[in-house]
Amino acid sequence: MEASTPWTRLATRVLRVALARKDLTYAQLASALATLGYTETERSLILKVTRGTAKFELLLQIIDITSAQPPALWSTPLRTHSDWGGKAAGVLSAELSRQPWVTSGELTQRLRRFGNGIAEKVLLTHISDGSLSLALALQCLTALGSTSLDHYIDAEDLIDAALTSVPQVR
Repeated sequence: MEASTPWTRLATRVLRVALARKDLTYAQLASALATLGYTETERSLILKVTRGTAKFELLLQIIDITSAQPPALWSTPLRTHSDWGGKAAGVLSAELSRQPWVTSGELTQRLRRFGNGIAEKVLLTHISDGSLSLALALQCLTALGSTSLDHYIDAEDLIDAALTSVPQVR
């Protein structure tokens, strides 16, 4: 089980906000996900959200299920006929396209400054197949200076998570 970190706590908050904005319960979410072919129970969703261990694609699914207005930059990738991992990869690709000078190595270095020691190859795999956790996606969005989630979380909270996660220099 992943330990509670500022990033997993923010992931929890973002998902709860996404559900609350449209007054969607966990039971309703489980039922809606079942229509998409996913076998999630109300209990498993509660645990994933509470622990902050949900995948980025769950946020995208909630946005879709609730017919919420997605961030403008995400609209095109969310309309593709890809699976949810493909849509998540498309969203991250769109975010990265806003800063083409940020290489995968630079993004990895920025994440290290947040205390995330993910290897560049692992990060690239998660980005390319859309398999990253929401906590990691939040770190990437913060490292890129994205404002796409402003309707779900305050930028100051993302910055605080980054500062809290920075290894202390002695």
